[in-house]
Amino acid sequence: MKQFMRSLKVILSGFLMISLFLLLGIVYQQNKSQKLLLEASNENKVALASRYAEAGTIYSREMTKLAYSENEERQYADDAEVARAFIQIIGDYTHNIGNTVEAAYQDRLIGSGRTWSRQLLLDFTGKGMSGDDIVLTISSELNLAAQNYLGDSSGSIVILNYKTGEILCAVSTPNIYPENVITWEDIPVSSLFNRSFNGQYSPGSTFKIITGTAWTKSDNYDPNYIMTCKGEEPLIGAGSVFENRDEGSHGLVDMQTAYQVSCNHFFADVALQTGNNLLQKTAEEYGFNQETKLGKLYAQTGQYQAKEDQYLLTWQAIGQPIDENELTVSPLQLAMISGCIANDGIMMQPYLIDYFIDPSGNNYDQTEDEVFSKINKDADLITIKNDLISTVNYGMASNAAISGYSVGGKTGTAESVNDTGELQSNSLYTGFIDNPQYPYAIGIVIENGYFDTPYIAGQLLTEAIQMN
Repeated sequence: MKQFMRSLKVILSGFLMISLFLLLGIVYQQNKSQKLLLEASNENKVALASRYAEAGTIYSREMTKLAYSENEERQYADDAEVARAFIQIIGDYTHNIGNTVEAAYQDRLIGSGRTWSRQLLLDFTGKGMSGDDIVLTISSELNLAAQNYLGDSSGSIVILNYKTGEILCAVSTPNIYPENVITWEDIPVSSLFNRSFNGQYSPGSTFKIITGTAWTKSDNYDPNYIMTCKGEEPLIGAGSVFENRDEGSHGLVDMQTAYQVSCNHFFADVALQTGNNLLQKTAEEYGFNQETKLGKLYAQTGQYQAKEDQYLLTWQAIGQPIDENELTVSPLQLAMISGCIANDGIMMQPYLIDYFIDPSGNNYDQTEDEVFSKINKDADLITIKNDLISTVNYGMASNAAISGYSVGGKTGTAESVNDTGELQSNSLYTGFIDNPQYPYAIGIVIENGYFDTPYIAGQLLTEAIQMN
């Protein structure tokens, strides 16, 4: 009897080993098939739609379903306007839009990117064919509100938590409904382009934040420096910067007043004392000329390239590059810049993926906060922050004020050439709430017109406070 039991144990052990190896073989073949399907997806959309039949769900910050699979079909947000507000970020299962969550994280969504051990465990529980869920940091409520403020305009609004780097809002217009992308019908020009992450705009007077910061690091810096604005007269002769807003001369101007009235002459003057090298170095501390990624998605920061020319430098200093100079900024970076000021010179790495959920309900791969860049400690950021707060309290950004809160910000208007070769003026804004409970920063760009961007910023940041 004992011999029989020993033999039975050996047989059972052998059976279990064979079963385990068979199961591992099945998992291997399943993963191999999924990878082959992934590689062929661009050529076979029908097969891709079939694989997305059990794909994971993409959730907003509030756990609103932004993309999900139901009855073996891929669906998008039940509120069509929410779906439209996220189209350039979520994308669609056909991958007609690149650089989106659906495309970049396809392996997670269809379950082909797992380790063999995780896949084995899910197969044992009967959940191996289901994909993983993705939870975003972006609020569907804020995105919808921002889309409403942009209306029919072309532009973008980005809001982030400057303490963590979480992107709370990112809307780009014009945009379009997912069904139009899937069927590839009635697609407006540039509606698939994500201006929030990849737009490149002349920063206009928002760049004066960088110029002011560089000035405070200069050996020539004097916190009590006052200069005389010359109005429409070019600062250093023909070809240099001048006041072109029909306001006449600002008279005697210190830096705080210069921020409040956005005096071109002041910032051009201090840039000449600072020099191009220090100005470019400071711009790079604010993220210019640096690469950035949002997980598997890519994003643009600004570009700064300038010749050693005093006349060109006077224009570069106010955010309006001319001739061979180059100076651009993205809406995302606008929010990062003001957030950096509010966060004592620490610019956090932005991100939009919060965490993943496997089919068993386990959260994993929570995104950790990390520093993207730092401003040199020689900069007098306290003065810059206070000057931006005074610009909201008493200056051109007054419509951004929020009752009961300390708010800082800077407006900008920049000329650029549009797709048809015509000159257009864009309205920009960058700002922050100076409050550790509500550490929010915002970047706005609205193309081809003069818009009250401070008002929009104030309203949306108020909604962000209420959302907390």
